[in-house]
Amino acid sequence: MSTSVEPELTGAAEASEPVPAPPPATPAQVLRRGLIGSLLAAFVITLVLEASTLGIFYPRWFKDQVFDGGALWIDTLVVWVLIGFLWALIGRLWWTIGVVLALAVVVGAATLVKIRVREEPLYPSDLDFVREPDFLMSMVSPIFLVVAVGIVVAIVVAAVRIGRRQATRYPRLSIRRLPRQQALALAGARVALGVVTALLLVQATQFNQPGNVWRGLYELRGDHWRPWSQKTNYRSNGFVGGFLYNMPVEAMATPAGYDAARMAALADEYETVAARINRTRTGSLADTNVVIVLSESFTDPTRLDGFDLDEDPIPRTRALMQTTTSGSMLAQMYGGGTANMEFETLTGQSLALFRPQMISPYQMLVPEHADYPSAVGWFKSHGHDAVAVHPYRVGMYKREQVYERFGFDDFIHDTTMHDHDMIGDGDYISDASAFGEVLDQIDEHDRPLMVNLVTMQNHIPVNGAYDDPIGVSGLDGSERERVGQYARGLAHTDEALADFLAALQDSDEKTVVLFYGDHLPGIYGSGTKNDNAGLGLYETPFFLWSNQPGTNQPRQAPITSPVFFLPMLYEFANAPIPPYFALLQRVHESIPALQQGRMLDTSGSVVDPGDLSPDAEELIDAMRLVQYDFSIGQRHVLARMWPGATS
Repeated sequence: MSTSVEPELTGAAEASEPVPAPPPATPAQVLRRGLIGSLLAAFVITLVLEASTLGIFYPRWFKDQVFDGGALWIDTLVVWVLIGFLWALIGRLWWTIGVVLALAVVVGAATLVKIRVREEPLYPSDLDFVREPDFLMSMVSPIFLVVAVGIVVAIVVAAVRIGRRQATRYPRLSIRRLPRQQALALAGARVALGVVTALLLVQATQFNQPGNVWRGLYELRGDHWRPWSQKTNYRSNGFVGGFLYNMPVEAMATPAGYDAARMAALADEYETVAARINRTRTGSLADTNVVIVLSESFTDPTRLDGFDLDEDPIPRTRALMQTTTSGSMLAQMYGGGTANMEFETLTGQSLALFRPQMISPYQMLVPEHADYPSAVGWFKSHGHDAVAVHPYRVGMYKREQVYERFGFDDFIHDTTMHDHDMIGDGDYISDASAFGEVLDQIDEHDRPLMVNLVTMQNHIPVNGAYDDPIGVSGLDGSERERVGQYARGLAHTDEALADFLAALQDSDEKTVVLFYGDHLPGIYGSGTKNDNAGLGLYETPFFLWSNQPGTNQPRQAPITSPVFFLPMLYEFANAPIPPYFALLQRVHESIPALQQGRMLDTSGSVVDPGDLSPDAEELIDAMRLVQYDFSIGQRHVLARMWPGATS
């Protein structure tokens, strides 16, 4: 018995002997392991961001990012620097990795949604929308939000748990528990890491400044930026590279030859041109209400290939357009760009002439000035009261600040309108209520009005808005539902617009209306987009209308940009124009449409800027000089070219 027990006791004795603990890691070992581990984490996080643009799933992505430009590796380096900064700040590597990964997931999810809706990635300026959480949440389904929040929480929790499990290999060194010399070394290392990474991150925010370190790295193998398509830009230069490329920058480079003498010569030239034009102009807008209507997502879906609607959603508008000046507007982008189209209309300044990083002048340019030249000041200087109407929140695109800089007397919005009616289960105030507000404002003012209305009824999402969507053939599933719902919304706008114009026609007050859609809604699937390659997804209807006899004459205008709407309005009314409008009118005669990275000639064909005629090139140079002078220049000739444009 004793022989049988002895091994057992012996084994027990051996099992009870303590296993020697591994020696504690030194600060140098912790730092070395942490740097390697954080670099691997940075690579994984970078891949998450790259995947959000969907470019990683195309063979071209590997060529552009891994081989040609090496953007993937530089993106990883930027993320690694961010991890290093937070690690120095927090002192816990796995917590830091969890926070950065969770942030990448949030940014990546937002990018996926934005690309689906607007065909463009996330920009630094989009951070302004954090102030409008209700609007952001309306863009995605509640299920998506719940899943996204769940993933973020899971990532942070997992990071904490992994950190505890890896405490032996990646221990958290406590300065208070280390010997004095090691404690000082650790404190010094954290401070040094924090300072170096902070300086590098500050450099990243100044990406577009001359001599920037990060931009220099991205351009080691040449300039690969593709600003004409930001989605392609992000895919070719990395998500981080594309994001940094769109960091704030001065709106325009100083044009060659810009000085007081050159601008005075331009003013002399176009004062003469305007005088020549005005000799034959016998009309006037001094006693006329001017109503500018930007109709959210108003388009003609029957012009698109790939599907058919059971009924025409805009028959009244289509018939009206045959009786007056009308045509197609070239939208800046698919699925978005409302504020930019409004900016071009009111200022006559083209985004095509700004730097490509000037994504949103409403957010990045106008609020930086005490005042800004616009049609608002111009009309006010000619006896009009100026009222802005937008049936939504005042914070969107900083409109409250922008409208104040433009000089509007009143800003009527969702909480100050007379009526707030919605149709069906729609999320936005109806166009009928918006048009009714304009009629109320006209009735309440003794002086003629300049009204800028930006509607909201047809803003996405449109799912489930109406009980009677228009039937769609040629599409399936959710796309068919979206298009049918959207088309029904257009039908409601069509009816409301006809009633609005009928009320103006019966009014004793003279009124002229400029109506245009700002962009196509982001509701179409990839098949429909492919079927309408080219300009098909960038054309929206516009028309000019007056309630005065003889003014409305059938005229099909060439495809145009909103930057030319003001001179077109004055030509329509046969009214005299300032020299600035004379310049825009001459540009329009040669280049009727221009947007960032795209110009159209009089036949509607895309033309390369290098192929412009000498006269057209000279006109663009003149327009660039004046735009610079008005926007960020010295305003040498504002009082001569557009008197009264600032109020």
